[in-house]
Amino acid sequence: MKFLSEKLTTCSPDEVIWYSEDAGVVSVSGLTAAFAGLNHAEWQGKRVAIGNLPVIEYVATLIYLDGLAHCILLLPNEDDEQTRAARLAQANIDIVLEKNGLGLFTLSNRPGTVGVTATPTDRRAALETIWLLPTSGTTGMPKLISHTLASLTRSMMARPVGDAYLWGSLYSLRRFAGLQVFLQSWMCSTPFILTEDEADLSHILARFTDLGCNALSATPSMWRKLAMHPLFGQLTLKQITLGGEIVDQAVLDMLGNRFPLARIIHIYASTEAGVGFVVRDGKAGFPASYRDSAPPGVAMRIDEHDILWLGSDAGWINSGDVVEVRSDRICFLGRANGSINVGGNKVMPEEVESVIKELPGVAFVEVRGRKSTMLGNLVEAVVMPAPDIIFDSAFKKQIIAHCRVHLQAFKVPAFVVAADAIQLTASGKLSRIKAE
Repeated sequence: MKFLSEKLTTCSPDEVIWYSEDAGVVSVSGLTAAFAGLNHAEWQGKRVAIGNLPVIEYVATLIYLDGLAHCILLLPNEDDEQTRAARLAQANIDIVLEKNGLGLFTLSNRPGTVGVTATPTDRRAALETIWLLPTSGTTGMPKLISHTLASLTRSMMARPVGDAYLWGSLYSLRRFAGLQVFLQSWMCSTPFILTEDEADLSHILARFTDLGCNALSATPSMWRKLAMHPLFGQLTLKQITLGGEIVDQAVLDMLGNRFPLARIIHIYASTEAGVGFVVRDGKAGFPASYRDSAPPGVAMRIDEHDILWLGSDAGWINSGDVVEVRSDRICFLGRANGSINVGGNKVMPEEVESVIKELPGVAFVEVRGRKSTMLGNLVEAVVMPAPDIIFDSAFKKQIIAHCRVHLQAFKVPAFVVAADAIQLTASGKLSRIKAE
């Protein structure tokens, strides 16, 4: 597939592609009609930023501009003015699309055209559009990573799957993880339930249940949050994907028990490198054999600091992830730049969290550093108990005792405090805020 809208010529007109709250059920013919009358020359070779649009306008604009625009910059909704201005300047943007964007579905005269035969593939010379994706980092100059449609989809299977699966959207489609789910759905011709970034979780799950969603991708933190919701048990999932964070055995086991007939996979990927590899065996980490015999299209190595590197067309990319070889398995310990310094010893918050998550009474946990005049930092665990668990001194002692068995002494939390809720970022990841 040279550009996204090329797929429209290979599908039947009545094929359902999206379920949208604003536009209803969107078919191939509906999207084709929405594109009718647009002037391709107006967008050819332009550098376009896509800002805050209704999700139906957002995805339709992506489909339309790929192969026309020189580059597409995806602007996260949560950017402040300074970050946004920096991104626009970096990308040398000509046009910013916001509000109603191209008006493909939000204006009264679209997509009501009947009998339209023209399609967005009627272009004389398709470009290989550059996709500029922001990293999710929160410090320093905003960083933009360049991709093409080929690099974004190089690890995806393009075989038609059809309506055997109905994917739901839990990630923001303006971030790498959400974009991956959207593109996989598009390439496999599987319908996709569109969700606005700010939608309430109860509302999202009610829609998923009503429409018959059976395929979902989410971070481990989001899966834990979903598991606590009363509507979660009404889902009938047969495809479950995890990514974006370290995948711990506890969440894999929970999903396997709740959805015994589902295929469960976890994906290692990054905005910089694209999709790295997929693990399908139901175990945390990945086989140690991948070091010497990685999956097709993937190269990897572990340096002297235990950091994982991935090979790409651009050379070797530092993933920033610290790993550890344990027998026949390579396990993720955490981010190299996120360690807590406890008296000169490095503690990976994710490693401690993984141990605490093994306890069935723990719904969420965030481990962070608390300043100490003697040691620099001490380890603090902020724990949200499961609904039927009382957070008391006995529960805290259970957590500490479990950590002492499985962790070195300097990694054991000195403080265990309660949290009413754990905040997730727009990408569905744990929002790590350092303690005072």
